[in-house]
Amino acid sequence: MARQQQNRGNTANKGNQIPRRVENAAQSMVNQPFSGPRRGYIPPETDRVQPFQGSGYYGQNPQQYYPGQSPVTGSQRGFVLNSAPVSKPSKKKKTGLITFLVIFLLAALGTGGYFAASSYLKNKEISEKVDPYEALFCPGVYVDGIHLGGMTPTEALEAVEARIRQRHDAWKVQLIYNGEQISEIDANMLEFSVDPRGVLNEAWQQGHTGDREQRYEAMLKLEQEPYTAYTAHPGGNTKAIDEELARIKAKIDTPAADAVLKAFDPSLAYPFDISDEAYGYSLNTEPVKERLYQMVSTMESGAVNLIPERIDPDVRKADLMQKYMLRSYASTPIDRHSTDERNNNIRRAFEFINGYRLEPGKTFSFNNVVGERTPENGFFPAIEYVYGEHVEGYGGGVCQASTTLYQAAVCAGLQILKREPHSDKVSYTDLGKDATVYWYGKRRIDLTFRNNTDSTIYIVAAVKQDSSNKKRLNATVAIYGLDMGDVKYEIESEITDTIPAPFNPVYRKDTNGTYVTYKDQQKSVSAAKEGYVVKSYLVEYTSGVQTNRKLLYTDRYDEKAEVIYVGVKDRN
Repeated sequence: MARQQQNRGNTANKGNQIPRRVENAAQSMVNQPFSGPRRGYIPPETDRVQPFQGSGYYGQNPQQYYPGQSPVTGSQRGFVLNSAPVSKPSKKKKTGLITFLVIFLLAALGTGGYFAASSYLKNKEISEKVDPYEALFCPGVYVDGIHLGGMTPTEALEAVEARIRQRHDAWKVQLIYNGEQISEIDANMLEFSVDPRGVLNEAWQQGHTGDREQRYEAMLKLEQEPYTAYTAHPGGNTKAIDEELARIKAKIDTPAADAVLKAFDPSLAYPFDISDEAYGYSLNTEPVKERLYQMVSTMESGAVNLIPERIDPDVRKADLMQKYMLRSYASTPIDRHSTDERNNNIRRAFEFINGYRLEPGKTFSFNNVVGERTPENGFFPAIEYVYGEHVEGYGGGVCQASTTLYQAAVCAGLQILKREPHSDKVSYTDLGKDATVYWYGKRRIDLTFRNNTDSTIYIVAAVKQDSSNKKRLNATVAIYGLDMGDVKYEIESEITDTIPAPFNPVYRKDTNGTYVTYKDQQKSVSAAKEGYVVKSYLVEYTSGVQTNRKLLYTDRYDEKAEVIYVGVKDRN
């Protein structure tokens, strides 16, 4: 009984062990390839398609080996044209049952068997993925949008060249400027040629570089991130693009033009003819070239918009007009009793003044500009004030021109250098706002002022019809120059003292018989008048608010006695 139990114990122990012959067989399956026609047979290396050898560049002819031929040593795999047919990868029958039994048997060997089984499966997986593409492009490789996976080098070359020819015939790029096509570039202009060999060589390296495990990992990566390349380096002559862009640039490039004062025309409502500014344009051809070269390399047809850089002018019309703004405007009414001769004298004086330009720092002199009031100078005889009396002389009415100009000059902020009032009140303006002028022989009274601004002063002077009364005329003066902004000037005057009129009249002999002839005749030609002391001020307003008040002049208008003319002849 004891022996039987012992035998049974030994038998139990034997059940937990693999016989040595079986263990050796399992070990043999791990370390050596199966031999014979059994399922799962892995042929020796000499019976498999060998990797391509050589430098890896298209156009060379390294020897290619097929089953039954001698193997090629080395690990470098290059892109070559096949001279013999290469079988496409095919789906093999799964050896699931045998694989399961092998795994089960190796697993039974314990930890060592587990790792042996894992190694076996890994090698089997690598072989199944890598071996079919020894002589074919790996899946996930694209050139010019063509999937080369599973193609032989010859097939890949033919497919890519066919695509190139197709694109070559259709390739065109339109150059668009301001919404219009101004040029077109096609492949014929470039003498187009593309060599895909280098690109295909690079594509071939994807999944064919390194040892089997590195190739396997590369193929797995291609499944996630496909490789994309283009025949990106044309052998065409891109000089045609450069020349065409240079021609277009010469046509588009335009220098900016500043706004300029073309003319000062006092007859215009706004007396300045100012040209508009013009923007310039400059086409930067470098980005355009880069885009065109890219389209050439990928044979991408389409349109390219040419957008030149805008060049701003230095002087704009709106800015320039700030130098030609209305600074002041003065108007005095011409009395309805004024004669044509007097009115013409005002017009004649304004003809000399109208259109006058006064440069910065220069002085305007009324007498120098208008000249002596003589018939030769275009003036007519008319009544004028001379030393407090109305007398007829050449140039009567010119003082209204000088008075209107004086008021405009003051309100324009110009510096008044010389000005004298009349000896009596005039009908066309208030006391303290007048300016008399005179030129007879050596006796002269002038009106002068200086351009104290930083820009030229322009004067427009004319006799105009009153807009509210067609029967009335006005003497008008407008002064233009640098914009005064929110600042305005006005003349204000006030009588500060009144001088009583003399009680006794003044008698004068009428030797010319102008008013009376005989001694018993007399005529009062002017009534007695009060005299006045008047102060005038330059008042400054900024944005409608008074900001300054400056005394200009203190004028004295003398009192006047009544003037009576008597005759000088006796009656017979």
